[in-house]
Amino acid sequence: MNRIITLTASAALALGSLALTSPTQAAPAKADAYSVTAKINKTVAIGKETTLKVRGRVTPKAAGEKVILQQRVLPKKTWKATGTAKIKSTGTYVLKDVPSTPGKREYRVVKPASDGLAKGISKALAVQVYAWEKLGARATGPRTNLVVRGANIATDYYASSLVSGISGTPASVEYTLGRKCLALEATYALTDDSASGSSGAVTVSTDGAVRVTHALAIGTVVADHVIDISNAFRLKFDISTTATPAAVAAVATPKVLCTR
Repeated sequence: MNRIITLTASAALALGSLALTSPTQAAPAKADAYSVTAKINKTVAIGKETTLKVRGRVTPKAAGEKVILQQRVLPKKTWKATGTAKIKSTGTYVLKDVPSTPGKREYRVVKPASDGLAKGISKALAVQVYAWEKLGARATGPRTNLVVRGANIATDYYASSLVSGISGTPASVEYTLGRKCLALEATYALTDDSASGSSGAVTVSTDGAVRVTHALAIGTVVADHVIDISNAFRLKFDISTTATPAAVAAVATPKVLCTR
């Protein structure tokens, strides 16, 4: 009899304890967020020349509200806002950017939170940016009988040119590009201080392979000539000039289209 009473009392205490315990609350559901899609018109761009266009759609449509274009130049980790656009009635948008500095960068689109919906972020879009830079501003590799200076050609002045030294003596210079450049642009000519009747030649090579040779004479100007140097590790210029009459040859204001 006592045992039955004891068990009954224990059961009562257990039931009382359960009655005093607050019911377990379920974790609040995560707020719905905007969905943002994005695609870009180009994955390779030329700095200050190429207009990048990022297009996509926001769901729900959120017509009239803004989306934000963000970008970061790698290896930086911080995203920076660089543009905004209004969402159209269809839920679509178009954002534009003209990159300037070379290097790999990423773009993404953000729709800020509104109307009870959390912000939405698109996937990251990678773009490789190339930019023109003066070759004469780069450190040279092996260099013989050649100086980097201004040159007068057909009465025009060309800054930061590669100019041969002692007439009749071969001149050359090499640059390491590290397979990071796409194109070379330069003007080739004898300078205005070359003697009448003199001549010369400039040969351009990449990694030991001749890309082009320009024969030069007084009055001959090969202006703004562009060649493809994609995947070139080393770039070399070989210059020859006559000693009598004395010639001075120049690779005038050369520039290369490179990324970092």
